[in-house]
Amino acid sequence: MPFPVQQTPPAIVVPAPPSPMEDELALLEAFDWGRALPPEPKLKGTAALDYRWLRAAATFDPTQGLPANPFAAGGRRREAEALRGLLKAPQARLGDALKALPLRHSGTALALWRWGQSQVQSGPFPAARRQAWEDRLLTAGPALTRGYALRHALCWALAEKDEARLATVRSLAGQDAEETLRGFQRLFGLLGGPSPVLRLWPLPSIGYRDLQLDQLGAARIWIRPAEDGPLPELPAGTAWIIPSGSGSLDERDASLSGTTLTESQSLADRLRATGRVAHFAPSRTAFERLGLAWFPILIELDGRGNLQSIRMGDAAPSRP
Repeated sequence: MPFPVQQTPPAIVVPAPPSPMEDELALLEAFDWGRALPPEPKLKGTAALDYRWLRAAATFDPTQGLPANPFAAGGRRREAEALRGLLKAPQARLGDALKALPLRHSGTALALWRWGQSQVQSGPFPAARRQAWEDRLLTAGPALTRGYALRHALCWALAEKDEARLATVRSLAGQDAEETLRGFQRLFGLLGGPSPVLRLWPLPSIGYRDLQLDQLGAARIWIRPAEDGPLPELPAGTAWIIPSGSGSLDERDASLSGTTLTESQSLADRLRATGRVAHFAPSRTAFERLGLAWFPILIELDGRGNLQSIRMGDAAPSRP
């Protein structure tokens, strides 16, 4: 009788713990998506302090205080203190402080982004200083804050119809930003001309129409997805286009189906219940083709129905 063959047990593979860079990326991804930040990982030495600095940048309130500096000494402490000094500097000294600020660590870049964003939203940030802040973030820091700064700079250049600013941003952002820049170039090309045609479903009725924006019966066009809760109040002379959450319909399709049909029916019910009207846009491709990439968007038309201004994303008002 043959002896049984001895089986070698399979090796147990223990996955390597995430690297400090992977931990940082996980925190930045959670911040970007508005999710709860991951618990602090078990790191040692400067990696642990760098992570605490990044977490402090992600959680401090820019309108109330400063991010806590976890560093005891050295270049990291000097960079954190330079950032903290900038955040409480008077307006007259901000330009010099931005130029002198070291920007070697992701926590510094994220704190600077969040502080500048609050400055823009609260209103005391002159254009020249806002652009200096954008420029500083465009050329250093993690990909996330560079992307934020690119979007912010381009949205404001478009809102201010500043083609020279567009050229400056292109030179700072480099080749990686070309696809985004092309979308904004298309929007600059639309200014002063007739509005594009979009395939829209007037609600609460169902059935598409190919319409230019000046055919919506308003001089102001507000483009923003519908959120949960009460529908937003719109000023007189404002038409509302509601982009689909899925955006899955092809822009040439003539009927709704699946998710877009469900969305439209739900929106129609909400509008009907309040005696409101709006236009549903089920194709994300149609917006991307024009360069309308970030909501909300406020478009204003002139007396002839041509596009007078486009305020998009970071440069759009929070309400119509």
